[in-house]
Amino acid sequence: MRTPLLALLLPLCLTACLETTSQDAPTNSVNELKEVPQQTSSENKHKTPTDASQPIKTALKAVSLNDIKTAKSELNTLIANTQCDTSAQCKVMPVGSKACGGPSDYVVYSTKSAKEGQVSSLAKQITTLEKAYNTQNEMMSTCQHLTSPSTQCVENKCVKLEGSAVSVF
Repeated sequence: MRTPLLALLLPLCLTACLETTSQDAPTNSVNELKEVPQQTSSENKHKTPTDASQPIKTALKAVSLNDIKTAKSELNTLIANTQCDTSAQCKVMPVGSKACGGPSDYVVYSTKSAKEGQVSSLAKQITTLEKAYNTQNEMMSTCQHLTSPSTQCVENKCVKLEGSAVSVF
């Protein structure tokens, strides 16, 4: 007795629910669709002054790939000598900027042959140049998180230890 009664009442209840939601749904979605374009057009009006000022800022100092390459070659020349006596002299420095954040590379250098301040200064300069270049050219990247590698003095040279990355976060 229960089964036939449930079989009759269940479709009626579900049909009643479907009718009210199907009538309400188009009305709500039409209203939502009308509101969204109005909001975006007013937001675009507010964004226009800031968008107009961006080309002015980037036009002041246009960064080229040659600027970045020059700075990187200066850094590579500075850190080329990786001679060390102890592992404490081996350091790692984040360099560059990916489009979605984080460094684009890590360099290994020895404090025995390169001053930490000079390496840091050039690394910051490269990072600034790459950030500006990425912004100007609306660059995209993989957004892969690079971890800082470990270093060690092996046979009196600073080397990057493969597979022993240290998490930076």
